[in-house]
Amino acid sequence: MNAVTTLNRAAERTSAGDIEVIRVEANLGAEVRGLDLTGPITDEVADLLRNLLWEHQVLFFRDTGIDDEKQAEIGRVFGPPVADSIQKRRGAKDEDIIPFNTGPYANGYYGTPWHADATYLQTPYLVSILRSVIAPELGGDTAYSSGISAYESLPEDVKQKIAGLTAIHRPNGKAYKLIEDKEELEDYLSEYSGTEHPVVITHPFNGKKVLYVNEGFAQEIVGLPEEEGKELLNYLTKQFYRPENIVRFKWQPGSLAIWDNRAVQHYGIADYGNAQRQLVRVVAKGDRPTR
Repeated sequence: MNAVTTLNRAAERTSAGDIEVIRVEANLGAEVRGLDLTGPITDEVADLLRNLLWEHQVLFFRDTGIDDEKQAEIGRVFGPPVADSIQKRRGAKDEDIIPFNTGPYANGYYGTPWHADATYLQTPYLVSILRSVIAPELGGDTAYSSGISAYESLPEDVKQKIAGLTAIHRPNGKAYKLIEDKEELEDYLSEYSGTEHPVVITHPFNGKKVLYVNEGFAQEIVGLPEEEGKELLNYLTKQFYRPENIVRFKWQPGSLAIWDNRAVQHYGIADYGNAQRQLVRVVAKGDRPTR
């Protein structure tokens, strides 16, 4: 099945019913309506999800009515599940689904920097899928920013400068927030001491160039003097702050977001005080990013 390609609003008929795909912003994001995710994930539905995701980079669904098992099934459309690196060291299996709470019930972040998930791994996640269970009445949105449009908007001289560069990604910021035990922290940081990825990668499915450095995990540019590298990295990561590269999603119970972790960064907005917020995440394994 071909992905919907019209700019604003499009509908098509599938065996799953009438599907409406509504572009949310010019450079990324689409809301999908009329697709019953509680039903069978047929080959046709799987192809539709993949095609739409590679086109729109992040997909949004409302009132899905799905549970953990169905969310995991949707994740397997894109690849096998992967456990979080910290939870895995503590005994979690790749198939385990562990809800995380923020705010006063926190076992996760209250807000985040801009990041793509797990780029400190040699094989970061290909796709991330997040479902809202409990949402604050106000605040707690997630913003998404496109590495494709961030790259395309760079001046030509900057594109030439960064074409062959690589960056070192480390999970230090995450680790210091989530690991309290000093011995566990030191052991974790020793295991994940740094992974080198190209600053610009080629998307494996749509062939587009992607700016692949993020504020959360990219810490240094290889081969440049320290101050020059920091200045360049700061300039590049700030491209993800630009409004034209961003879409923002307000969570409601039952909402679902599926994003292309190879092309998109996200930012958890910490503006909901002590309200409870619970989300469930499933991720699909990827391969190593390449130029």
